[in-house]
Amino acid sequence: MGLTGSLPSGLGNLTQLQTLSLRFNALTGPIPADFAGLKALRNLYLQGNFFSGQVPDSVFALQNLVRLNLGSAVAGSVEKSEVRSGDKSLVFFGNVNRVFSLDELLRASAEVLGKGTFGTTYKATLEMGVSVAVKRLKDVTATEREFRERIEQVGKMVHQNLVPLRGYYFSRDEKLVVYDYMPMGSLSALLHANGGVGRTPLNWETRSAIALGAARGIAYLHSHGPTSSHGNIKSSNILLTKSFEARVSDFGLAYLALPTSTPNRVFGYRAPEVTDARKVSQKADVYSFGIMLLELLTGKAPTHSSLNEEGVDLPRWVQSVVQDEWNTEVFDMELLRYQSVEEEMVKLLQLALECCAQYPDKRPSMEEVASKIGEICLPSLEKEEGKNQGFKDADNGFSQQYYSVDSGVSHA
Repeated sequence: MGLTGSLPSGLGNLTQLQTLSLRFNALTGPIPADFAGLKALRNLYLQGNFFSGQVPDSVFALQNLVRLNLGSAVAGSVEKSEVRSGDKSLVFFGNVNRVFSLDELLRASAEVLGKGTFGTTYKATLEMGVSVAVKRLKDVTATEREFRERIEQVGKMVHQNLVPLRGYYFSRDEKLVVYDYMPMGSLSALLHANGGVGRTPLNWETRSAIALGAARGIAYLHSHGPTSSHGNIKSSNILLTKSFEARVSDFGLAYLALPTSTPNRVFGYRAPEVTDARKVSQKADVYSFGIMLLELLTGKAPTHSSLNEEGVDLPRWVQSVVQDEWNTEVFDMELLRYQSVEEEMVKLLQLALECCAQYPDKRPSMEEVASKIGEICLPSLEKEEGKNQGFKDADNGFSQQYYSVDSGVSHA
């Protein structure tokens, strides 16, 4: 322990600083709010100190931050007295044999995976070596009772194409949800990371399997009744296992958010009739899925036509390319080598455009979409089925071998 005292407020002026490591000292006092000025910061390590108060929201808003470890304050503003009191605990779902405590989670090292519509997601690596994904929710307007009821409904939804929700935490200042960690990241990152430079090409079988898996996961959500919908379907919410199986994430969170919490960047996926992020519908989900399917086929990122940012209005662009007759110019260049499945690609593109119909009653249901994708793609997928079988047992995320100590707080 070398450094003592409090952090100077002038740290926020170091606008070009990329790494700040002050771990394992004896620093006290609050974390300065002017950390917002550290625009270039990528790595922040403050664990092993004696800071007081709450972690400023400005820390979590740093756009370039990819690795974060604040020790017991890693999740934000959870006060230690609350942790000790036992009044608030992590609540777990399912029949896992081992659950970790809130204190263990707060001590975990954290890496920022992404900043999305409803909050920031971290990869938290626990001391036992297990990694989980933790989403720190923002703009939650639901009461504690409403929050718990909604999250418990989400926790009961179990399907091989959904990212399992493993637990949650609720307090006045902090709302966390804990998921299995998906090691291959998102479909969005796979398609667009680094402008597509240096990424692994996605073959036709992988893309069609992702489309089918995502469709089945969303169709399962819709099967729980006419009011059961996702509300935030986009390629960054389609996560992938080690064998590139699709898992849908972030389902059920739209109902907890402020109507203004959906940023411009997701307008490209939003159905034209949706004006409030909380007032979602199954037909709006179908539209968003159609956009994601076009993205998967064309390799182009969608955006709203009125926004001045990278991306295209995908349905309009596709229709402009194929005005009179279908041609291969519309597809991602990586797919052009698969001439034997050109008919399948065209059929899938036509289905995507049906999903993106302007009027909701003209769109198919997700059950119909999943069925049609199966009819279109299963012939080529069956050829690949045996190749990936060996990976599936390794893709169960929340590996039971690591959870065998005490049962802790659980929820059936």
